Amino acid sequence: MKPLYEIFDEFESCGNKKQRMEVIGKNLSQTLVDVLKFTFHPDFKWKVKELPENYRVPNDILPGITYDSLNSQLRRLYLFQIGNETSDSLSEKRRNELLVQMLESIEPREAEVLLGIFQKDLGVKGLDYKFVKEAFPNLLQIGRAH
Repeated sequence: MKPLYEIFDEFESCGNKKQRMEVIGKNLSQTLVDVLKFTFHPDFKWKVKELPENYRVPNDILPGITYDSLNSQLRRLYLFQIGNETSDSLSEKRRNELLVQMLESIEPREAEVLLGIFQKDLGVKGLDYKFVKEAFPNLLQIGRAH
């Protein structure tokens, strides 16, 4: 499976919606679906809006050779979700520490995807709520987030 940022790069290079749909179709994975759901579903709201001040982009990480992956970190996003009991019980300081650990354990470009989830914008030209709603009609229905 390609890293999501490579799929997003290919997506952005497409000239039209048909080509974009093909890129999504040939790279479809649970991780991609989860990222789209966490980013664009209106039921998911996040306490994080920007990179923590103490996060430093690692400069010694080779692509594909990291401690962890975005895929495995997605299951921990509840720690940053507004309205989640566990998230609500964390102090701001502890939430920040957990976020820095997550970001530093994955490739910097995957960290950008993670931040895009929190900002509800993956920063990928043409990949927006309208596109995802068309590509995955059932994914963004209210009340079907979980």
